[in-house]
This record gives sequence, C-alpha cells and structure tokens, in this order.
Amino acid sequence: MTTTANSLREIHSLHQRSKAIRDRLLSVPKTIVARQAQVARKQDTLDKAKKDIQQIKVSKGLKEVQRKSLLGKIDDYSSKLLTVKKNEEYKAIQNEIALVKSQVNKVDDEIIDFEIDLEDRDASVKLLEADLKKAQDDLATYQKQSTEAKAGEEAKLEELAHSLLNAEAVINPDIREQYQRVIRQRGAEAMAVVESGACMGCNMSVTSQMLNDLINCDTLVFCRSCGRILYMAEEMEKMTKRIV
Repeated sequence: MTTTANSLREIHSLHQRSKAIRDRLLSVPKTIVARQAQVARKQDTLDKAKKDIQQIKVSKGLKEVQRKSLLGKIDDYSSKLLTVKKNEEYKAIQNEIALVKSQVNKVDDEIIDFEIDLEDRDASVKLLEADLKKAQDDLATYQKQSTEAKAGEEAKLEELAHSLLNAEAVINPDIREQYQRVIRQRGAEAMAVVESGACMGCNMSVTSQMLNDLINCDTLVFCRSCGRILYMAEEMEKMTKRIV
C-alpha cells in the first residue's frame, strides 16, 4: 500500500485524539488533588472563623463578669450611703459610685461592640459554610463523573489504538522503523501539516525537493528544522492532483 497525504492526515488525527484522551485521564487525579486542597483551605478558613468567634465570646463573657462585679461595687457603695454621717464621706462615696457607673457604661459599650461583631461573624461563617459545602459537593460530583467516564474514555482509547494500527499499515515497511522512532520520541507532536510552503509545527519553509517528495509520497519527509514528519494539507493535495 502507498502512504498518501490522506493516510498521514488520518494517522496524525488518531494520534492527536488519543493524546487528548490520555491527557484527560491524566488530568483527573491532578484535578482531584487540587480540588481537595481547595476544600481543605476552605475548611481551615471556616475553622479559624469559628475559633475567632469562640475567642470573642470568651472576651464578651469576661466583660459581662466585669460588669457584674462593677454593679456589685455600686450596690456596696449604695449600702454605705445609708450608714455614713459625715457630709464629706457621703460625697466621697457618691463620687466613687459615679466613677464606677462610668466604668459600667464603658463596659456596656464594649459588650455591645462584641455583640455586633459576633452578629457579623456569624453571618460570615454561614457564607463560609455554604461555600465549603458547594466545594465539597463539586468535588464529589467531579469524582463521580470522572469515575463513570473513565471506562468510556479507556474504551475509546483502545478503539483508537486499533484504528491507528490499521492506518499505520500503509506505511512502507522500509521506513516504518524510522516512523516509529519519531513517534516514540514525540508522540502526537511528531507530525505536522505543510501549508503555504511551510511546516505548521515550526513555521519553517520547506524546499522544492521536499514538496516534490510530499507529492510523490515515496518516503517520509521530515522537517529540517523541528524534525516532524510532514504531510500536505488537504487543499494543497487537491491542487497538485488538478495540476497533474
């Protein structure tokens, strides 16, 4: 059988389609690892946010204990007012009560600030929880879909391998080893179409002799720059046939 431009185009297409499937299969574990890392980061962010809330609640609790203590002082001072007899002592106790009340007001403001902060953080945690849940669901869906698709992809790959063997049968036995060596080295990148007188793999121009060899298809033609196996574009092949 004769190696034609059409057969080389088909061989290249089969290699490219096979590579695309292999790339997809290889990308799945990497994508899963990346998504798992993303879920872990979101979980860490959520855990930190919850920890911050607990710390704020502790601080708020301490302020509430402080407030209770201050109110106790006011009660004690108020009781003393009932027993003092000297005006100076009475005024001194009143001043102490006023001072403690100002401290209570300050603590009240701090407690309110904590409550506002907690409300905002609670709302933020709900958003983080929803975001984490979505990431977890997306990961589970991707893993499920990838597992279901794997068998089909592997079946397509096997079918393409069989088609490739049949397509490669047209390659002259004398040059088949040369062809296989380049394919082993470069895979789907081992071949390139020639358009407008240039290799589309590296854009290097081809010589008139190379174009003549491409037309005759007596041997494999290799790009002098990138080493790819060359074949004519379909339109170029049609033109040469019309000229002939």
